[in-house]
Amino acid sequence: MGTPGEVVSLKTKLRSLFPDGGSLPEDVWQKRYSFLLGLTWFHGVVIAVVGPALGYSWEISSGAVFRDGTVLHTVFEGSVVALFAALGSMRRFGRTFQAVAVAAGLMTASATLVHLSGGYIEFHFHFFVMLTFLALLQDWVPYIVAIAYVGIHHGLVGALWPEEVFNHAAAIKAPWTWAGIHAFFICWSSIGSIVAWRFNEKSLDRIRAQAAELEQVNKLQIDFTAMVAHDLRGPLNTIQNTAELMQDGGFGSVSDNQKVWLGTIQMTCKNVVDIVSDVLDISKIEAGRLDLIKKRIDLYQLIHSSLKSHTPMATVKKIAITAVLEPGLPEINGDQRRLEQVLSNLISNAIKFTAVGGVVEIGARRLNGDIRFWVRDSGEGIPPDEIDDLFKKYHQGTSGKLSASRGTGLGLVICKKIAEAHGGRILVESRVGEGSTFAVEIPQL
Repeated sequence: MGTPGEVVSLKTKLRSLFPDGGSLPEDVWQKRYSFLLGLTWFHGVVIAVVGPALGYSWEISSGAVFRDGTVLHTVFEGSVVALFAALGSMRRFGRTFQAVAVAAGLMTASATLVHLSGGYIEFHFHFFVMLTFLALLQDWVPYIVAIAYVGIHHGLVGALWPEEVFNHAAAIKAPWTWAGIHAFFICWSSIGSIVAWRFNEKSLDRIRAQAAELEQVNKLQIDFTAMVAHDLRGPLNTIQNTAELMQDGGFGSVSDNQKVWLGTIQMTCKNVVDIVSDVLDISKIEAGRLDLIKKRIDLYQLIHSSLKSHTPMATVKKIAITAVLEPGLPEINGDQRRLEQVLSNLISNAIKFTAVGGVVEIGARRLNGDIRFWVRDSGEGIPPDEIDDLFKKYHQGTSGKLSASRGTGLGLVICKKIAEAHGGRILVESRVGEGSTFAVEIPQL
């Protein structure tokens, strides 16, 4: 006899061979359970229509309910299976109750099919299949209930009324022997299911561990991105501000040619800062860190502010930029900085992809309890086969690839996520050669 420590170690090793049970994540469990619940309802319907389908007697009497060969009998038996399915649909009783109800329903379906077939051996395999399906729930309680059901059915019913369970003369003469044979096969079927169940649990454990590791790596990546963004923004802003001071003559007179190059330095710094900001934003969004600071926002002020900041950019390309705003628009509840970011991105894109002398329109109006604001341009438009890819990370459409000022391919992705975070959505309408319209719809409240 081993030491107490060795006994405990042996018990631990033996216990590790068996699945824990009841450990499935809720979303996985619900999908599997929905399948089993549907399977139970399906069996209830099939059993109920066996009578009419096979031409059973339509006798209407209390005795017909319990008499083989009548439609009422098969309808009654199908209703019993359906009753278990109905009980399993009651979510308020919890997962275990639901699973037990479905287990009882599927085992009742198996027993009923064996009974209706006159005990044909082929229908006994239905028990094995249902037990395998029930193992999908990875819960000991319904699984043991199902095995106990089979044991009672074969051991008790099979021994007392063998002709109801076994369609074989030898079995009817020696019901306990045949019940034992069936118990042997059911035992091994269950062991096989439990082994598969255990492997599934181990796989889920590994997936959870990998998910936790990836989450940690993602957190470190976001922290690193934030640090790099912070460290880059400082020097770039210094270069940009210094170039602006030099351009304005803050350090002495400069020639026209030098002013041009100083302007290029400023624009390059701004582009790099925008790229860094986009990368940081998408990292935050993917990590679920897009925190909105909501307050009441005046739409007129929001849109006119965005128009004003983009007027110089439009003036350079001789683009007419106008606003079409519905009178009396209400204030909305949102994050002003983030909505300004959306408008800025859409307006910048519109100006970028509109030819010299074109038109860009910014508008807003009520729409079915929401507020819809849009940016419409007279640019080159987007091919139909590219529209679905616009909101994919790092995607550059044909016009974007050919543009002199290419971006990161993240701007529209960020806009979409910001709109969705406000409970809204972003839409696109475009025709090649006729321009594009990007519209954002968000709730007023």
